Amino acid sequence: MAVKKPSFYHTRNKICPNNKQAAELLGVEVAQIEKMDKEGAPLMAERLLLFWDQKHINHPGWDGFIFSRGVLIHKKKRWRPEQLIQMRKDAERVYQLECEIHRLKSWSGLMKLTKKLILKRLADTKK
Repeated sequence: MAVKKPSFYHTRNKICPNNKQAAELLGVEVAQIEKMDKEGAPLMAERLLLFWDQKHINHPGWDGFIFSRGVLIHKKKRWRPEQLIQMRKDAERVYQLECEIHRLKSWSGLMKLTKKLILKRLADTKK
């Protein structure tokens, strides 16, 4: 019959499968991580791994949001850093376009646009 692995082994493999990374996180040697995998680990070591894996944001307005493995999570939605950066760029582009539309809807913008269209029409008729 196979020997059942301790819960620390399963927790560690799920959170950080690399022994070196787990040793660095817990502040122990790699040999100690291997020993903990076989014999079990102190409860605090397992809790530290779990705490490192999932951090709740304790700030007003951020209820229900958590960080886990570099991902921002709320309910069933997940955002990676590159997605957040792209969303920011998209929002800036929308703002620029809204400003351009506002500028074009002003009297001076309409005059400039009318002048440009008339000059284009004249150039087309000369050809």
